[in-house]
Amino acid sequence: MNFQIANQGNSKVRDWQLKFKMDDAAINNSWNGNFQRQGSEYIVTPMDWGRVIEPRQNRDLGFCAKKLGSNYEPRQIAIAGY
Repeated sequence: MNFQIANQGNSKVRDWQLKFKMDDAAINNSWNGNFQRQGSEYIVTPMDWGRVIEPRQNRDLGFCAKKLGSNYEPRQIAIAGY
């Protein structure tokens, strides 16, 4: 699964977070973010080098996961910190 966080504004975005829920999957590999699970919710924070997103720039991040059931797709995806 890949995500792209895009700054479409005219000012820097600092210390953003990506949040999503995922029940029937276990992340076994991730890149370009710190993935923390709290129940069925994941909170992804940026690596130190990716905390600031300049105007008209983006950050790509993602993960690989093992399916554990039929409800494995991310849902309720939201970005905080804008």
